[in-house]
Amino acid sequence: MVVFSGMLRGTREVHQTRLNNIWQKLCEYLGLSEYEAKVYIALIESGHANARTLSIISGVPRTKVYSVLKKLIDINLVIEIPEEPRKFAPTPPGTALKSYLKSYQSLVENLVSVVTSLEETFRKTKDEEKLQRGEIWTIKGRQEILKKIREMLSRTKNSIDLVTNENGLILVYKEFYRLFDELEERSVKIFITAPNGTNYEHMLSELRYTCTIKRTNFELPMIFICVDQQQFLLASLQPNSYEISSENDRAIFSNDPVLLGLIRTLLIKEY
Repeated sequence: MVVFSGMLRGTREVHQTRLNNIWQKLCEYLGLSEYEAKVYIALIESGHANARTLSIISGVPRTKVYSVLKKLIDINLVIEIPEEPRKFAPTPPGTALKSYLKSYQSLVENLVSVVTSLEETFRKTKDEEKLQRGEIWTIKGRQEILKKIREMLSRTKNSIDLVTNENGLILVYKEFYRLFDELEERSVKIFITAPNGTNYEHMLSELRYTCTIKRTNFELPMIFICVDQQQFLLASLQPNSYEISSENDRAIFSNDPVLLGLIRTLLIKEY
């Protein structure tokens, strides 16, 4: 009996760990809150349930369950069953998450296209010996990358193009918001392309005073900055990290016109 009880407890712990991993992934990939992810998973497990049962299963406070369900209904992850008492059911995952899967598929295809084009350009320029030594530099570590970005921005005369994900936008806002004010006073035009989202709308609202903002449905796992259409920096930043110091970040900096023209064609759209 003791052995069976231990096995049952172990099975429950494994199940709970698996659920924790799932709701965390839903938060990461779909942009759901913790409560929204837990309620959706609870409905997947139960098939259908009322708010009180969902609160018990998911661990979400009952006072929060209805507002969470409303949000999930709005984004087509949950449907309301016309019964008394009110019950709710999950939209089948294959249907509910189809649009998300397409977005990620398009993102991967675009990124593969970027890498392929860069590789073709690299081979061509290398074969023709057009790339001279010193035209491309690698930069390691977030502090060094931010230092280089500040140097580029400070020397800008005409325009700045910035394509970034949420991670990069938060860092740029924290580090260079005041500098953007100075650039605007110098009549430098700043263009920012950022993914659609809700976690940083206040930052974009502030930046609109000095920058032209464009929204996109896709989020590249990198940050691209081009100044005066003459030099650029392309950086890969550690996800979900907003500290100034991170040794895992890597970037390339270049003033090569061929490579810059290619990347601008792929990433920059006309405003």
